[in-house]
Amino acid sequence: MNEVRDNGETGGRIRKILVFLAKLTVSGVLIGFLLTRMSLTEVRQAAESPHWGWLTAAFVVYGLSAFGGALQWSWILKVAGITAPPREIQRLYFIGLFFNNFLPANIGGDAYKIVDLGRKEDRPHGVFAATLLDRLIGLGALTSLGVLVMTAVSVAGIPLPVSALFLIPVLVVLVLVLAFLLSNRIGRQLPGLFLRLGMAKLAGQLDKITTEFGLYRPKVRWLNGIFLFSLLVQFLRLVTHLLVALGLGFSLGLDQALQLLVLIPVLAISLTLPVTINGIGLRESVSARLLTHAGLGEGQAVAMELAAYLIQVVFSLQGGILLWLGKWGRSPRTGN
Repeated sequence: MNEVRDNGETGGRIRKILVFLAKLTVSGVLIGFLLTRMSLTEVRQAAESPHWGWLTAAFVVYGLSAFGGALQWSWILKVAGITAPPREIQRLYFIGLFFNNFLPANIGGDAYKIVDLGRKEDRPHGVFAATLLDRLIGLGALTSLGVLVMTAVSVAGIPLPVSALFLIPVLVVLVLVLAFLLSNRIGRQLPGLFLRLGMAKLAGQLDKITTEFGLYRPKVRWLNGIFLFSLLVQFLRLVTHLLVALGLGFSLGLDQALQLLVLIPVLAISLTLPVTINGIGLRESVSARLLTHAGLGEGQAVAMELAAYLIQVVFSLQGGILLWLGKWGRSPRTGN
């Protein structure tokens, strides 16, 4: 039995290493391809005259959005009956941001939050359901903002690339997924389906997760309020990018700002694809092709998104500090 377990653990580690190497290869290929089309000099020139006032404003606005995100997650957890103190929830949220920026997978931060808080509250499935709901609502709010601005831009006759239409099917899929998870009928039938397929262990996990999602089903008005708040949080994150553009000295007209409010959500959705290391290479390649439709040069587009990402990274460093302080502040555990 131990030999089988050891073989499984070894196989799991090998798979993780292979996935990491594959992502690293994709990142390298994308960066190499980008450098065949533009030089680093263009990016450096686009960022050589920073306006620190605007960049500071971008950092503050992103910070407000992060605090808003932590508050949104805490509200969802509270409805699920998770009674952890708000300060602890905020601490875990910022540690999650740190992991998202410093681990080679965006899921790392969510995994830490689920495991840590789930163990403390003895509700791993409840924390998982709340975190997944938080993610889906946030992505849905971001996509909805893009679709709303795209509609206004189209009515005003401001040009957009065809790729902007990608937001519509993404929004439809997100709505369907949320409806699927919150459906009482599907929640009752899904575990039984997997049980009939011989997947008893998975059926048991799904039964627990759908039970946790059942806590949110009757709270339609509350869910609408969370979504409206999420629109504000995501709008602040979009504004962060516009402030970064001003901080790099780009002169943005109203038309350009509106175009970017549509194109940046498209970029953000593309970065959810788990094909690179923390979006490295993908962020720059997509920016260079997509954001130029708003009148930016390729070097400007890449510089803007690199600076916006750097602001997120710097802000998330406090999560690493909180993790370090928590490690040394805990009393030693006894037993297993």
